[in-house]
Amino acid sequence: GVLLPEVHAQLIRIVQEALSNVRKHAQANHVWVTCHEAEDDLWLEIRDDGKGFAPEDVTRPSQHGLRGMRERADLIGADFQVISRQQGGTTIRVRLPLKGLLVEGETL
Repeated sequence: GVLLPEVHAQLIRIVQEALSNVRKHAQANHVWVTCHEAEDDLWLEIRDDGKGFAPEDVTRPSQHGLRGMRERADLIGADFQVISRQQGGTTIRVRLPLKGLLVEGETL
């Protein structure tokens, strides 16, 4: 099946915000966006080779974009993870259990 439209829209917004953050903050040369289905989950990953940030920076008010992405993931029942190292880039991972979120009869 294909994702329900409201779920698809939230995933697109997460990607948009992640790419906006890379553009504004990361000073990256490259960014990779991958999406694949494994077993009963959809995996989305946005990774850059930018400057990264310290883990404690995630809670700062300037990180509204990360909070918004996490809230969007929560809305659709997805797990949200941020991995970042100073001078080592940032990876955002979203794992979405697909059960109940597909429109049957169509292919992904």
